Formats: sequence, C-alpha cells, structure tokens
Amino acid sequence: MDELRKKIENSITLDNTEIDGNAVILGVVDNIEYILHVYCGDPVLPKPKYSVHLRFKKSNIQLVRVDIGGRHTNPGEKVAKAYPHIHIYNPNYSKKDKVAYRVNTEDFPNIHNIMVTFENFLKFTNIHDQSV
Repeated sequence: MDELRKKIENSITLDNTEIDGNAVILGVVDNIEYILHVYCGDPVLPKPKYSVHLRFKKSNIQLVRVDIGGRHTNPGEKVAKAYPHIHIYNPNYSKKDKVAYRVNTEDFPNIHNIMVTFENFLKFTNIHDQSV
C-alpha cells in the first residue's frame, strides 16, 4: 500500500511520470485475493486522466472503478459522455462493469487530486491499510 501511495505521490510531483501500479490485498473474511489498481496517464496533459479500481485477482472482474478524465457510453446511449464516473459490479451484464454512474461529490469531493481520490476510494470500498 505504501509503495502504491509513493507512486501516486511521484506522479503528482514529477513531470512526465505515468503510473500503472498494483497492490494485492488479501480478503480477511472471505480469504479471496483482490487487486487494487491505480492508473494515471501523463500528468502534464491539460486534462488529467486516471482511474482507481478494485478487482478479483483470480478472474480480473472489476468490483468498483473510478474513472476521472475519461469517456463512457452506457447501454442504450449512442454517444460517449465525458464526466467523472464510477463503475460498480452489476451481475445483470456479462461485462460486470458495463454501467457507469456520475461520481457522487460527497464520496469523492476532490477529483482533481489523485491522492485525495485514492484515499476516498479506500474509504468508499472499506479498504483498511493493515500496516498503519
């Protein structure tokens, strides 16, 4: 977890630093392995683009993903819309993360800062750092 935080901090403070980092988390109750993944494109672009997501390690099926700076087309829509959005596992679709919802500003009040969004994502998904 600390290594992932360090990569995020470096992406904020260093020019031309793109991150694509994973941290494996072991489920405490269900003994299932999960992957916490952070991606941040080139931070010097005028409009930052990044995502934070949690997925099953075994199947790579995403449980929750927050996308900032990206576009998405929901089922039934004809045009991709650009807005901060969150994908939440939905068993009604073969691609479980097919539907996206606009990010709730109460859960993610500062999407312009990847570190704040990362910490809010941990809170939203109830992930606790055992080393703290």
